[in-house]
Amino acid sequence: MSAVIELDKFICGPDSLLHIVGEEHIRIETSASGGGVGQDLASYDPGMWKDNEYLVADLFHESHDVLVVMFSFGDAGGKELTVHYGLLPNIRTRVCLPLKALNGEKLFLDRYPGVMQSVLRGDRSVDRTRLKSLSISTIPSVKSRSFEVSGLHLRKEAPDFTYKQEAYIDALGQLLGKEWSGKTGSIEQLSLDLKIQMERSRNSHYISPNYSRFGGWKGLQFEASGYFRTENDGERWWFVDPEGYVLFSAGMDCVQPYDHMRTAGMEHLLPELPDQEGKYRDAWSSRGFNFLVANLIRAFEENWLEAWMELTECHLKEWGINTIGNWSLPAFIQRSSLPYVYPMEGFPSTEKTIYRDFPDVFNPEYERNAQEFAGQLVPLNKDQRLVGYFMRNEPHWAFVDGLNLTEAMLEHPHTFDSKVEFVKWLEQKYTSIEELNGAWGANFKYFHELLDSQKASIRRVEGVRQEDYAAFNRILIRRYVEVPAQYCKKADPHHLNLGMRYAWIGSEEILEGCESFDVFSINCYQMQPDREHIEKISNYLKKPVMIGEFHFGAADAGLLAYGIRAVASQEERGLAYRYFVEQAAAIPELIGVHYFQLADQPVLGRFDGENYQIGVIDVCYRPYQAFVENMKQAHDRMYEIRIGTKQAYDLCPNEIPRTGF
Repeated sequence: MSAVIELDKFICGPDSLLHIVGEEHIRIETSASGGGVGQDLASYDPGMWKDNEYLVADLFHESHDVLVVMFSFGDAGGKELTVHYGLLPNIRTRVCLPLKALNGEKLFLDRYPGVMQSVLRGDRSVDRTRLKSLSISTIPSVKSRSFEVSGLHLRKEAPDFTYKQEAYIDALGQLLGKEWSGKTGSIEQLSLDLKIQMERSRNSHYISPNYSRFGGWKGLQFEASGYFRTENDGERWWFVDPEGYVLFSAGMDCVQPYDHMRTAGMEHLLPELPDQEGKYRDAWSSRGFNFLVANLIRAFEENWLEAWMELTECHLKEWGINTIGNWSLPAFIQRSSLPYVYPMEGFPSTEKTIYRDFPDVFNPEYERNAQEFAGQLVPLNKDQRLVGYFMRNEPHWAFVDGLNLTEAMLEHPHTFDSKVEFVKWLEQKYTSIEELNGAWGANFKYFHELLDSQKASIRRVEGVRQEDYAAFNRILIRRYVEVPAQYCKKADPHHLNLGMRYAWIGSEEILEGCESFDVFSINCYQMQPDREHIEKISNYLKKPVMIGEFHFGAADAGLLAYGIRAVASQEERGLAYRYFVEQAAAIPELIGVHYFQLADQPVLGRFDGENYQIGVIDVCYRPYQAFVENMKQAHDRMYEIRIGTKQAYDLCPNEIPRTGF
């Protein structure tokens, strides 16, 4: 039995208009600055949120791009969680939220048919039995927005998803219904363009006497160690290549052709696809269909992969890329002469996790798994082209700013080994349970009562108790970092530990244990690197910093989402790249920046629904030439900027609102 959320009870926020279209149908209009509607849930039976399992609604918008709709939930304790949904324009989409997601345990939610990426933001969790507010809104855009919501209700079972069949992309994987400069008009044009690129690449040579065989700049040399290392020259940090030459790492992530479009749940939007056997079998995988691979097959038949590798090696060298970044094709790395980084797989975990992907770090299982995890480095430890390894990418637990893992652990019903360790830590700090009670303002009879989540959990943690939670929070994070880092260094003493590529640093506690890294890595989706932030991290850890991801999208090409940072045109996108890289080269503590990614994402979304216009090449393997020219200019100038003989480009292009999820 479902429970209806009455749409006519919503109230407009600033810069928004609400139109009641029918009993279960509303239209929301917002200004370009975003906004939406909200309602107090006090009049509803609170039990309905416990008795049902899904919140469901149908949404529709007519627009120029993906619409990001946010469902925000607030509880009686003041906590708030928001789910961001990406919705394609001009088609009805059914949104389905499993209410168990409000426990905050998953950052990326399961993808339902027709929906793009679904992401959770906000506090650690909300209490679904004590919900007080619900709002529906959208993020800023380049213009005002209008979208319709109908049939908002709670239900026990997931709904069906029946959609009208209407092709959204063409046979080449390009968006239908939009024209742009550089759009490929036919299969014949595609094949001709790729063969011209191949002929040009075979007549091109990008070997410069200014660079070593490992990509290092010959303008400055230190002692050679035979492997990549780091060096501070008294003014700035450097990577140093195996021959002793300095390297500022200008890298490219995802140098691989296998970014498959997810077909499951999107069948109603697809053109007729080739058979999964025969000529186009390489374009299929368990994740879906790959239009880029299919297009390469159209031009190069069974030799498509070798042709892709040859073209890509030529392009990277022509563009001035000196490092193959994360998630790149191993066969390409083996064939290439460029240095590369290695993304480790399977970061150690435990059967029970404290919160999201944060393991029970004092469980012996964590150390055993860390040792096994490090073993993947052994076959690589003599490879001179390997710059270093990333232990993982963007820990999901670290997306919650100010997260206290001690508090989350004590509220969890499981008796974690880390919880037992916390009790031991308290017993060492406090001579008696009476002393603990006096400091905390508590009334425990025994220390071990803290192992009981019902007895340990309180609504608000303050004073000395909060200080103890914070102190042990640091101990947990330090062990999380140090245990696998030590095993990695033992397995591979030659190569650099490049860290964990945090999405951002929400608090200083995140830096606990990061002295174990040789380089601290962070992903930086800004218009320019945050110099002050980078300096602070480097000075705190006494280590150099590198940026593992950044990107820019533009509104003038054939995708409906522009990425996390966006500008109006490909020319401005190229200038944004140049501005970012040249500003980065001028920061003494920063030793590399890696762009995400080589190719545009699929129009209908990769495995998780991301569909950003962020590539250097499009789905037909056509480079965005205006972007490329600015990229080359930045790379040509970055060493002179770094040593101070040239000034960094200082005109930041105008940013437009993003359509990132």
